[in-house]
Amino acid sequence: MSAKVQPASYRFDPPVAVASRSKRWLVLGFVAAVAAIIGAFVSSQQFLRGYLIGYMLVLGFSLGSMALLMLGHLTGGNWWMIGRRLMEAGMANIPLLTILFIPIWLGRYSLYVWLDPTYVATHHSVAAKAAYLNDQFWTLRAVICFVLWNLWTVMLRKGSLKQDSDSSPRIWQKLKVWSAPGILMFGFTLTVATTDWIMSLEPTWYSTIFGMFFMISEALSAMALILVILCSLHEFAPYDNILGPDKLHDYGKLILTFTMVWAYFSFSQWLIIWAGNLPDEISWYLDRINGGWQIVALSLVILQFSLPFLLLLSRELKRDAHKLVPVALLVLVMRYVDLYWLVVPNPFPGTGIDTHHITYHWTYFAVPLALVGIWLGAFFWHFGKRPLLVVTEPMLPRLWEHGHEH
Repeated sequence: MSAKVQPASYRFDPPVAVASRSKRWLVLGFVAAVAAIIGAFVSSQQFLRGYLIGYMLVLGFSLGSMALLMLGHLTGGNWWMIGRRLMEAGMANIPLLTILFIPIWLGRYSLYVWLDPTYVATHHSVAAKAAYLNDQFWTLRAVICFVLWNLWTVMLRKGSLKQDSDSSPRIWQKLKVWSAPGILMFGFTLTVATTDWIMSLEPTWYSTIFGMFFMISEALSAMALILVILCSLHEFAPYDNILGPDKLHDYGKLILTFTMVWAYFSFSQWLIIWAGNLPDEISWYLDRINGGWQIVALSLVILQFSLPFLLLLSRELKRDAHKLVPVALLVLVMRYVDLYWLVVPNPFPGTGIDTHHITYHWTYFAVPLALVGIWLGAFFWHFGKRPLLVVTEPMLPRLWEHGHEH
């Protein structure tokens, strides 16, 4: 395709490979789900921990995609126009994730010790939080979060569908109107959700930066996933013409930025708590840097931050898909490791399972694999139903300015 060709004259239909990927991932997801269901009968609490890890991982893909999509509606940019359909497909899985939350709700008494009256009776600091940490209010907050997430999903997708055939500025403006408060909604609801579903696993501990930590974590997860999928489709039009070194460089810089912010929030939280030296706060970290857990903590320092940071400083690497994709894949793997480190060391309600020493159960792998497979199957199904680019986007011709750079 020449740089002089008008992009709007093309439909940009998804390649057949997208549909086949949807089927393959769904098959993998359902096979892993069979193993996961067996694990639910063998060890229900281990299964639920694995489910929570996997659920928060795929929730991060969807909510991170929503946040990046709304940010793009407000700011624009070539990176956003190229990846917009991927972000919309990721966000489109939020109704599915609403349904997939049901096992967590049903298993909440096996996940959260603050629902155990015996535990609450012996921990006065937890009893003092009863107005917030109670079954009914916890459920209500979850319902509110999902209602808001689904509302924004419907409105943003509705506007995007209209934009496929209507170039009226009124539609673009409406998407911006929803995106501006949507960023605030994302920050508020994610803080509530991660406080309720992750932080409350250890109800005596708290961190005021925990929600912000997850905001950047989910943006990082979504950006890395979008890059990997884009590069896997680089041979198909229009990506073969527009996904050149300078566009890859944009994605590499964003992943580098999110990696640095993730490290900043992680280190700030640790430094403030460590310096405060308060028993209820510092014990959370002591449980994660002793008993073998220090190996996982060190791997996060090296493989989630130090190595990607050093590699992404290279301009050459950020402009080469063959070098950049492995870094993005490493980031995705370490997002799983980070969630494992956050979830598993917390106490198990009513059991003698020792979480003070590093432990790993096969359901911690099988259940997240099932959820990732199902999520990606649904993702590619949504992705294959829309043109790969929004042809009515007024700034779209900018993508062809360096059409032959690679």
